[in-house]
Amino acid sequence: MARTKGFIAGCVFAGLVLASIAPARTADNPQWPDLNGGAAQWPDASRRPVRYLPPRQPVSAIEGEFAARYWFSVGKTAKDLYNIAGTALVSRLTYDGLRGHAAEGFGRADHTSGLYVKGYLGGGIVTKGDLNDEDFAPFITPYSSTMSNHKDGQMLYGSVDLGFNLVRNHNIRVGAFAGYHYFQEQVSAYGCTQVAANPSVCAGAGVPYNIRVITQDNTYHSLRIGLDADIRLSDRLSLRLDGAYLPYVALHGADSHWLRIGTSNGDFAGPIREDGQGHGYQLEAALNYAVDRNVSFAVGGRYWHLETKGDTHFEGNVIGFTASPQPVEWKSDIYGVFVQGSFRFGPYAAGSSY
Repeated sequence: MARTKGFIAGCVFAGLVLASIAPARTADNPQWPDLNGGAAQWPDASRRPVRYLPPRQPVSAIEGEFAARYWFSVGKTAKDLYNIAGTALVSRLTYDGLRGHAAEGFGRADHTSGLYVKGYLGGGIVTKGDLNDEDFAPFITPYSSTMSNHKDGQMLYGSVDLGFNLVRNHNIRVGAFAGYHYFQEQVSAYGCTQVAANPSVCAGAGVPYNIRVITQDNTYHSLRIGLDADIRLSDRLSLRLDGAYLPYVALHGADSHWLRIGTSNGDFAGPIREDGQGHGYQLEAALNYAVDRNVSFAVGGRYWHLETKGDTHFEGNVIGFTASPQPVEWKSDIYGVFVQGSFRFGPYAAGSSY
């Protein structure tokens, strides 16, 4: 009997202890927001309550970078001029070894939706190079090949793209974009020396190398579609890749043969207009080193290829002759290396005053 009373007393004591610590355990549980303006209301007190949280609102933010670059380039631009029927090659002008120096600015902004915009604008000088001007039989006999020095050239270029990030995580980003590219290049040849056997074109002493003989001014307008990516290699190193196909390239050019511009029969009335349409591609890669979260430096390379087919418009431009357009093909390649310093900004909430 005494054991029974002791057991009952022990159970009562244990119950009192458990009842006293239950509120403390409840106080240690997560405290959820009150969605009803008062004490949380649960539909069925006999069941385990289901706690509801308001959905987390996505943050609309923008981040990006600005960069300054120096680009050293080597280029080649050449044209093949055909007879009116387009069946025979009349002449070929090849500007080769064109050395360029350009400064450019680059910018990019990414939104949390995946949309981004990027672009660059640059310009510089083309300091060195050579022109090989060839004329072929039967339009001239014998074959003529002359050499001139290039100097005093210039270039201006820019690009703007709108894209969407297809893949984004801590180590890799891949985006697809479409955009527009502008490239203007002016090259000038000085002097003339015959290196073949034609006795009437730049023969003998030729033309002194302080006299400008030809200037070619070409402007290309291109549409771009492509992919770009950022690949994280380590905590500080990353690789940026950019490749674009140019499905449409439009050329607007002018050829000035300065020694043939005049008022006599057979002279040119002025610069000869040229045009064409074609395609091309552009490739770029850069290895980036992050000094800290915001500042980084990079070294990279790029390659551009453009080609068009169109006409050289002699009509109305040859004194004393009724001339006609002649088919012309242009190919331009330019490649080189660049160095850049960049500054990252953001993320900033979209619409904020920053």
